[in-house]
Amino acid sequence: MTSISQHIVKVIGGFLVSIFLLTSVVFAQKTKPLSEPDKIKFDATYINANKEKLLNNYDESIKLFRACLTLEPDNAAVNYMLSEVYDEKQLFEDAELYAKRAVKFDEKNVWYKKQLAEVYKERKKYKEAAPIYLKIAKQEKEVSFEIEAAYMYVLAQEYSKAVKTLDMVEKQVGINEEVVRQKEQIYLAQNKLDKAIKEVEKLMKAYPNDPKYIGMLADLYMANGKTDKGVQLYNEVLKIDPQNGFAHFALADYYRSKGDKENYFLSTKAGVASKTMDVKSKLTAIVSFIGARELDNHTNKCYDLAHTFIDANPNEATSYMVLGDLYNQDKDYESARKEFLKAVAIEPSTYAAWQQIVFCSSELRNNNYLQKDAKEALEYFPNEPAFYIYYAIASMQLKDYESAFDAAKKGIEVATEQKEMLIQLYSTLGDASQYLKRYSACDSAYEEALKLDATNAYALNNYAYFLSLRKVQLDRAEGMSKKSLEIDPENSSYMDTYGWILYQRKEYDSAKVYIEKALKASPNSAESLEHLGDIEYKLNQKDEAIKNWKRAKELGSSGEFLDKKIKESKLYE
Repeated sequence: MTSISQHIVKVIGGFLVSIFLLTSVVFAQKTKPLSEPDKIKFDATYINANKEKLLNNYDESIKLFRACLTLEPDNAAVNYMLSEVYDEKQLFEDAELYAKRAVKFDEKNVWYKKQLAEVYKERKKYKEAAPIYLKIAKQEKEVSFEIEAAYMYVLAQEYSKAVKTLDMVEKQVGINEEVVRQKEQIYLAQNKLDKAIKEVEKLMKAYPNDPKYIGMLADLYMANGKTDKGVQLYNEVLKIDPQNGFAHFALADYYRSKGDKENYFLSTKAGVASKTMDVKSKLTAIVSFIGARELDNHTNKCYDLAHTFIDANPNEATSYMVLGDLYNQDKDYESARKEFLKAVAIEPSTYAAWQQIVFCSSELRNNNYLQKDAKEALEYFPNEPAFYIYYAIASMQLKDYESAFDAAKKGIEVATEQKEMLIQLYSTLGDASQYLKRYSACDSAYEEALKLDATNAYALNNYAYFLSLRKVQLDRAEGMSKKSLEIDPENSSYMDTYGWILYQRKEYDSAKVYIEKALKASPNSAESLEHLGDIEYKLNQKDEAIKNWKRAKELGSSGEFLDKKIKESKLYE
């Protein structure tokens, strides 16, 4: 069925209901009957009013219903409809007025009473709502309305009337958990603990083998300082149901409050091991235990709980997340990554797990992991710019420049309002473009990065370095490089860039000073060693140049002409 046809059915259905309400009260009216022309006018206006109501044209609906009242002011159905419309508009004072009129003109109609009761609730007139619900209960012979009446009395703080009403319900349905719980809360609100206890005891006597109600009474004792009785009852629960996680966790809280560390751990572990306890409660208990760092042998016990969680809930992603988090805290990123991968194998679209997987791969500095993990994460979260950043960075490190270029471009498309991420993505796009010899794209990307933040040291440095490699705009390159060093003066990479720009400007003595500074900060930088060798060659220090080229080679430099420089003892650029 199309949405249009469904709407038509809704409107027709609404017409039938409204006509039923109208005809059901015609004979209840005591006013003089309408003339035939007025009756025709009234019926047509009423139907049009209801149509506008169903179409949510509330102002027009009100106008038409009020026109009906000019013809027949004591028509209960029209007053009821007006109350509903004002209710929809959240004009509750008007809704109350017309609901009261509807009930006044037709005291037998239960729908009118329900409307009035609901409006009273919305206006927080609980004292007025309660007797209406009692009338509805009597008319409908339905105890749920009596329970609602009791609730209204509670909200009105008329506790004795609430208890009296619930006593009436009990006479009809017998001992009932919902009724007992309401009476328990009423007595507790009045500080009548003994009466609250007696109410719960009624459930225990009615269902002597149900641990749920023993636990209810235990909870009540514990919450009100009667801990010895509470503990005794929790142990009774565990005799009946050894897997009862609620009892285990309640005892764990008790033992923690008493400083009984070992029993706190054992009760927590028993609750976590329960096959019937819900995962959310287990997680809450584990998180609480992990935070209790004063416990003896705490770390091992946390791991014990995490493994117990997995054993009891092997098909829950959350259980592997807990163990993964523990490994993360201990900086065992390899083990953590394995656990998070187990979590996404169960629930592939768990964002937090993918975040942690990518983080672990990054911390491991394993670019194969990182590229693979970020790529898979993007299958589930294609609008998450952080995953594009990680994928692009890993691809750059793996010299997969085309993949880095594509990832950075896609990331820019989704990171529209995230400034820091955009700067990183534009910078990475610039890096990839440089190595792909797409120099115009490189420059454009870095210009965009610097538009977003003209003081971003990374962008300033890399853009300056790439311009120097191409031997273009050297004045601007020197200015940007100098600025990056002012922002981060201890950065060896930035020192190397500035030295290399000076080299391109043939200022070899000054260039050597900066490259040597860079090497003092990072003595194993293969790139800086090769740069130093080039400068020394220009300064006719050929033996030193060859020595540093060889060291650069040993440390993994992949300079384009390095092998040729070493082999022929000659500078090539």
